Amino acid sequence: MVFSGFFALSASLLYVFASLLIWQKIKLFDRVNLRAQRKKIIVFAVIAAILHVVTLSSTIWHPDQYFAFNLSNTLSLITLLAAIILLGLNRQYQAETLGIFIFPVAALTTMLPIGFPEYTPLPLEIGSHVFISIAAYSLLGLATAQAILYSIQEKRFHNRQLSNLMRALPPLQIMEELMFKLLIIGFVFLSFSLLSGAFFVEDIFAQHLVHKTFFAVIAWILYGVLLTGRFQYGWRGQKAVKYTIWAYGLLVVSFVGTELVLQCLLDMP
Repeated sequence: MVFSGFFALSASLLYVFASLLIWQKIKLFDRVNLRAQRKKIIVFAVIAAILHVVTLSSTIWHPDQYFAFNLSNTLSLITLLAAIILLGLNRQYQAETLGIFIFPVAALTTMLPIGFPEYTPLPLEIGSHVFISIAAYSLLGLATAQAILYSIQEKRFHNRQLSNLMRALPPLQIMEELMFKLLIIGFVFLSFSLLSGAFFVEDIFAQHLVHKTFFAVIAWILYGVLLTGRFQYGWRGQKAVKYTIWAYGLLVVSFVGTELVLQCLLDMP
């Protein structure tokens, strides 16, 4: 536990340093060496993600061959996957500026599993389903952050009010391309999550899953409508942004809201 706490604190601080470097890049956009600054950001973020993996693996996997899930390490896993996905995409899109939204949250959630050790044991099969679900949440959450930034950037561009933050982001065309790429991959993971979940649900009411399933299915439908509209009718811009935000809002209610109600208010396992 001592080593886990040390790694968690180190990862959290490195995420903070990476966030500060991004903020410095944004604030001093015209006067900073962008290439050198990007390299520093990536180095800090990669080391933070590695330490995040180490500390999370010690709290989420039990030696008796089962997953130990709770709300805190699930949130930590979501932000870890979001950070890893961002770092992976950065090679092609140079989108490290998006870390200003992800890395501070990752810094906070890295510490959560240490402070909340209680967990629910899950066998490997169900745990795998949970991992697929968390991957979907991470991808679609990153797409939502991208959509919000794209929306602000597009409005500022048309009004000719580009701040340093807007200028530090990739061009609008790349922002939109990245948003839809994340949406497509996230939609695939969400589809697999819903399909795999059907195999483990014996009684949706007795297992207190009706709230989660209802909102997740509605979100899946919204994402499906958005992607169909994109490929069939060329939907883009603010319309795509609204669908993305509403759909992810339903996913947040599906997962976090239901977990809080069951664990905190109703005191259910």
